[in-house]
Amino acid sequence: MSEWVIITNKGFSSDEWIGRSVIEPTNILSDNFGEEQLKKSHLKLGNDFQVETLKSFLPYLNAISIEFPSEKDGRGFSLARRLRQLGYLGVLRATGHVMVDQYRHATQSGFNQIAISSKLAKRMPEPYWQQQIDGFTPSYQEKLQSGSTNSYSSKKNILIKEAKNIQNLNLTNTGLVGAVVTKVIRWTDWSFSFRVARPKNFRFQSGEFVMIGLPGNNGKPLLRAYSITSPSWDDELEFYSIIIPNGPLTSQLQHISMGDTLILNPKATGTLLLDSLLPGKRLFMFASGTGIAPFISLIRDPEIYEKFEQIILSHTCREVKDLNYGKSIVETISKDPLIGEYADRVFYYPTVTRETFHTKGRITDLLKTGQIFQDLQLTPISRDTDRAMICGSIGLNKDIKAFLETSGLKEGARNHPAEFVQEKAFVASLNPIGLGRSF
Repeated sequence: MSEWVIITNKGFSSDEWIGRSVIEPTNILSDNFGEEQLKKSHLKLGNDFQVETLKSFLPYLNAISIEFPSEKDGRGFSLARRLRQLGYLGVLRATGHVMVDQYRHATQSGFNQIAISSKLAKRMPEPYWQQQIDGFTPSYQEKLQSGSTNSYSSKKNILIKEAKNIQNLNLTNTGLVGAVVTKVIRWTDWSFSFRVARPKNFRFQSGEFVMIGLPGNNGKPLLRAYSITSPSWDDELEFYSIIIPNGPLTSQLQHISMGDTLILNPKATGTLLLDSLLPGKRLFMFASGTGIAPFISLIRDPEIYEKFEQIILSHTCREVKDLNYGKSIVETISKDPLIGEYADRVFYYPTVTRETFHTKGRITDLLKTGQIFQDLQLTPISRDTDRAMICGSIGLNKDIKAFLETSGLKEGARNHPAEFVQEKAFVASLNPIGLGRSF
């Protein structure tokens, strides 16, 4: 009989891992187990283990647990997200001191199961957990499974339409997938955001971008790079776009509505990753136009608040109404049950170049004069404490980079972390639309 009470999205369940051999990471790394043994085993991880060392073994594992030694120690959530980002698709169990009000966070981090002691289960009986389960939107994997009886019924017709539309798309041997539109919001006459159902097994890190688009007139997919504005744990993918006059893609994309199907490349990439930065206390984010998109993703991810004490988000646009999308997201952070407690760490600094505004001008000029630091009552940028990310027009990227280098910061990358990073999609000739185009 198991010492653990297992919680899944169906409530209390029996422990299906009884009889599995328990192994430690050292057993795998020392080549003591073959492929078949790994499939039948249960890998037990501490919450401080460097899971990157296990990347090549993850395809052969289907049962991993992460220890939670204390209810106040949340490192296991970050570890779970990292495992999913590395491609682990099996069952992931949070074991130990996990509280009922952490169910949503655990599920969004990638856990399929929670295992608590019988003693803890007496303090938090099944009805407590069931209330959390019933009030939580299921994961993107569950929504796409046939025969699902979860609470996602409000979009059932959309998912049925998605399945039919995807079948009609000629994506054979292209490596592309279909994604149904679930929501569209028009922010101005030339900008809009939209959400799509997250394709099964789609993984990304907050801050990355992906190629997305529509079938072209010649029958070939018409794709452009778009930063994902939703955080990595979200069960949908959100994007922010402008309408480019006579643009091959946006001239069509602007007319999408709920139930339409878009084409998506299932591999995300990008340089605006937290892993590319050295540890620091403050993180400056410099954006222009739709370049705010990857930062909207990052500020909605709990991981950023585990790494930085203050987040300074600067957004420069031509007109005041161009700020609407980013402002709406920032204003809702305090109400978010997952990151609401960190709202006071975010310093939002919008600037406008062509209209009267309380902070008017290019952010590069406001940096050079020190106005931004005076307005926010912050000390100037220092290499010892500060890190930065840049996503904007080519001119903005170049100017901000020069300013940061003058301040002693060096540019980093995933394989060589440093003090700042910039989105290089422009250099890569990916024809980006949702990546910092300046208004």
